[in-house]
Amino acid sequence: MKNVPLTKSLSNLLLVFIAWRNRPMEDSFTISIKKTGPIQFTTTFDKDFPELMFDEEKTVGGEEKYPNPSRVLTAAVASCLSASLTLCLNKARIPVDLMETRATCTIGPNEEGYQRISGIDVKIIPKWDSEIDLKKKTRCAKIFKKLCVATNAVTSGVPINVDVQLES
Repeated sequence: MKNVPLTKSLSNLLLVFIAWRNRPMEDSFTISIKKTGPIQFTTTFDKDFPELMFDEEKTVGGEEKYPNPSRVLTAAVASCLSASLTLCLNKARIPVDLMETRATCTIGPNEEGYQRISGIDVKIIPKWDSEIDLKKKTRCAKIFKKLCVATNAVTSGVPINVDVQLES
């Protein structure tokens, strides 16, 4: 690999992020969910993806055959952060041999007594050549979270509009 001065490499990385941020995006997408069991649901996506099954804990009447929404949300946040860090490292020309991510979701009652996710702790462990420039790794570690769509939606409290049609 050709050695590129750090300042030029970081400048190129910044240009890539600006282009990535300003890229054309889909305006929206729609998924469908159907009840398939006591508290089980099947999700069908807008693209040709496999269906995703959801279930709930036995304590609330579920059968625990599939992950519940809290587990899937935790997985979405951890996966998005892992992908964002990988993107940043790739753009900085830092090869990552392996990456392992662990996420711990904490659930507890809010002020009204309803169970809520009170936090998600994510630990990302990339494996790379120890000779990679620490400044480049540090730069990516500082900015990759800005690329993560799912994590930023969760932390900013994305507005959710709900319409329950009570008439059949």
